[in-house]
Amino acid sequence: MRITFSAHKDLNIKFQSHRSRDYTNPYLPVNQTAIEGIVQPTVGPDGKVKEPESNVLLASIENMQYAVTVDVLHTVFSAFGAVQKIAMFEKNGGMQALIQY
Repeated sequence: MRITFSAHKDLNIKFQSHRSRDYTNPYLPVNQTAIEGIVQPTVGPDGKVKEPESNVLLASIENMQYAVTVDVLHTVFSAFGAVQKIAMFEKNGGMQALIQY
């Protein structure tokens, strides 16, 4: 698993589903549609990817041997603070998740 800061400042979760959850608003409707996010890296003058600090983390999960769910991510990332929102999506053949604190 690789974890970086995301350029997102606030995740927009429209539905509670197996791929997205807003822990600050339990009254959102339930839907099976996953919320997809696109993260474009910012490159500095030295050619290296800049990672601005953010309250949203991007977790890239590769070579999964076990199913990763919103609940599993919540358990893992809650060790580092109060998780507010999680959105999972597939990109480039791998699983990625945005976790907002």
